[in-house]
Amino acid sequence: MRTEIWRIMKIAFLNLVHTDPEIVGRVAEKLTGDPDFDMYIHVDAKSDIAPFKSRLQNNSQVFFTQQREKVYWGGYHAIDATYVLLRTALASKRHYDYFVVLQNLDYPIKSNTYIKQFFTEHAGTEFIRGCYIAGTKDWLYAKKYRLYYRKDSEFLQTHKTGILKRLRDLWLGICSVATIGCDGIIHESDRNYPIYYGTAQWAVTRACAEYLDTFEKTHPKFNAKMKIMQFPDEEYFHTAVHNSEFKTHCSAYDEQPQRWLVNWRNLHYFEFPKSVTTFEEKDFDRLMGREELFIRKVRTGVSEGLLDKIDAATE
Repeated sequence: MRTEIWRIMKIAFLNLVHTDPEIVGRVAEKLTGDPDFDMYIHVDAKSDIAPFKSRLQNNSQVFFTQQREKVYWGGYHAIDATYVLLRTALASKRHYDYFVVLQNLDYPIKSNTYIKQFFTEHAGTEFIRGCYIAGTKDWLYAKKYRLYYRKDSEFLQTHKTGILKRLRDLWLGICSVATIGCDGIIHESDRNYPIYYGTAQWAVTRACAEYLDTFEKTHPKFNAKMKIMQFPDEEYFHTAVHNSEFKTHCSAYDEQPQRWLVNWRNLHYFEFPKSVTTFEEKDFDRLMGREELFIRKVRTGVSEGLLDKIDAATE
């Protein structure tokens, strides 16, 4: 009976990508080895989609989104791209039970059977932890909403030196005068939304995915505030979910923030001493002892030995 339950658990993996078609192809081929696992891929509009499509041209369980956003690091267009993926998968006749957000250089460290069993045994759980940062005195978190950020402008992203940089910084500073008094609460027409913070990789049930779909269409003030925040993909979905009826369905809730990846991982294992660690073959034994389903991050030219060992261990 349990085997039959596992078989009908359908999962859509939503992958935001911009680089390394080989890694993207490898993770897609691995996950779609299960007939109930599909992958939806959004390729950054600034990147050439051809190598990604070429790598996966024969895989009928991989779907590339027709709509593509120009995604800049730390910008709101990452939210737009995630919604493109989510809505494309929601519209599928496959009727997925879970939607799992991945980012380009992620890789599973568990077998497909284990992953399906995991979601079956935790059916109804939302894997989107969110730490309450409204009104925080920790500037690391307060600056996310008290300063003005606009990362979706090519001008703001590319001019990093000289007079144009100084003009850019001056403009952002002037704009921050209007946001510096923000207490971390977004005042919408239906209610107030204290801001929550978490990681950009998460997984939600179909009911929660449908709620998020409607939420974006009906909360313009919320969207406007998120567009000028720092790294909104680390706050948007978490704030929406943790101010909803789905809050108590989350794997953890009512958490206070702790620095350095302590208490906001969902299903991914990261290491972040100064930047996100790229894992290598020497990390295999340590990683395989982790309880998470995925790791971040791996790269072509660095991680092949590790990935070969992971694949052999999770066949």
